[in-house]
Amino acid sequence: MIDVRALTHDDVDAAAHLLYESFSAVYRQRGHVPPFPNVESASWLCRAYLDLDPDGCALAEADGQALGVGFVHPRGSVASIGPVASRMGAPHGVGRALMTHFHRLTQGCESVRLFQDSFNPDSFGFYSRLGYVVADVAPYLLADPLVPPAARPRSVRVATVADLAQIERYDLARTGADRGRDLALLAQSGSAMVIEQQGTIAGYLFYRSLPARVILGPAVAESPELLATLIDAVAAALPGRPAVIRGSAATPPVLHRAFERGFRVDHLGNLMVAGSYRFPPAQLYALFPESL
Repeated sequence: MIDVRALTHDDVDAAAHLLYESFSAVYRQRGHVPPFPNVESASWLCRAYLDLDPDGCALAEADGQALGVGFVHPRGSVASIGPVASRMGAPHGVGRALMTHFHRLTQGCESVRLFQDSFNPDSFGFYSRLGYVVADVAPYLLADPLVPPAARPRSVRVATVADLAQIERYDLARTGADRGRDLALLAQSGSAMVIEQQGTIAGYLFYRSLPARVILGPAVAESPELLATLIDAVAAALPGRPAVIRGSAATPPVLHRAFERGFRVDHLGNLMVAGSYRFPPAQLYALFPESL
């Protein structure tokens, strides 16, 4: 019998190895770059989610052996799920046990979201049977290196602590997700760029410069052109660095600008949604927390 319980800090090593090994096997089998470059990065994610969403971290096990791990991130009327992984060779039913647990935690949410890798037909069928439908195609883009624009955009500036409250209000109005604590954490651990129109924020982009790569996102803007300008600003600030973003096929001008800045499509993903979904004018999806 598969049991699902809350993940604890004592489980981090087992969960991290499970995440790293399962994602590495699936991605490398299909010739893609795994999302976790090493076990340490998976350990960081587990600890970060335990701090951010302690009630949403879950471990599936049988006879004391860890078989699966997953995370859910409730944000008001919106929630996201991910990542979710089961051990290679685990018995049937691990994913369903985790998703059943997460659906109990997200009862009452108007929109529950997750990313599904398009190269994995098994997971697509699994989530479809659970009632999720594709709302957007979300390409996973890698740059190595970032190519700066000819000139740094003058309309973009570095965000300050004083901007955070306005960014939070703007983000909630455009996305419907109450992710103020996520943005506050990203502001503490990374940086952000903002662009203004008539003295009011019309777009923002958070980014974190890690040893292995720069992670761009989340980002929201009033138009694809404004978001493209924000991408230019980050590339100008960190030229030559490897970077990753989760884009949206709904805004081709943003993708075109990303290609100019050195990004290429590593693989396609699907944003799958149970319930309603409201598109902001332009966005980059969050890689942390996933799917928001």
